[in-house]
Amino acid sequence: MIKHHINSWTFEKWMGPLTYVEWDARASALATNVEAQPERLGLAELIARLGAEGYGGIELAYPHLKDRSAEGLAELRRISALAGVELNSLLLDFGDPGTADAARHDAEMALYREWIDAAAAAGFRRVRIGAGDGDDDASFARAAESLSLLSAYAGHAGVRVVTENLGALLSRSDRVLRLLEETDGSVGLTADFGNFKQDKYRQLEAILPHAETVHAKAREDGGGRLDSMDFRQCVQLARQAGYEGPLSLTYLGGGEPWAVLAEMRELAAIKPSEALRPM
Repeated sequence: MIKHHINSWTFEKWMGPLTYVEWDARASALATNVEAQPERLGLAELIARLGAEGYGGIELAYPHLKDRSAEGLAELRRISALAGVELNSLLLDFGDPGTADAARHDAEMALYREWIDAAAAAGFRRVRIGAGDGDDDASFARAAESLSLLSAYAGHAGVRVVTENLGALLSRSDRVLRLLEETDGSVGLTADFGNFKQDKYRQLEAILPHAETVHAKAREDGGGRLDSMDFRQCVQLARQAGYEGPLSLTYLGGGEPWAVLAEMRELAAIKPSEALRPM
């Protein structure tokens, strides 16, 4: 049975003021941008409810980890263990490992290492780092080297580095597979149902056999409802690929998240014998 985790980006608008990391090209320095919004759900409350509703784990977006003190990370480890919720991945949605800007590269690599240290202290199994927004061979080579270096650093702390079919550099399945090959297994893969913009099912079919985690992202149809056909199709592709890890349910629409997550769990409960739509 495929287990259900959640991707905390699903609750992006619920978890209070969020601090995002950005690169300020004019200042040639890292900067932060705070998005002010009311807090309707705290991290401890989220994890407790996930455990109560039978979710097995969480992939946590970095702005949702607001306390990186030693005490705060120890408390996160404690409450997740108490709730029975695995800290699967810490999602580091900032930076560009393939950048040609030496100052940016050095600053972001240092920050990635800080977050890897935090992930290890809290008990995360993985950190997910995108490969960046370059679109040429030089960017690709730099990204592969940077991710390999970060993987070596994380490995000493017992944390696995994974990347994702995310951003311009890994916008095609052939590039995803090439990066996995060039990093020689040191970098793993999170496959996201929603990120390929063209020939989606064929490209997912190509990368899903290599996925360690899956962001089971549901899109909406034109009427504001979940596109159940698309979602079930993607889940079936994961099953056919032999994927047995957790499905991290991901919803970025405007509906009530808990209700939509419950609907997604039902949609994911398909039989392996169900036929796929023609691709």
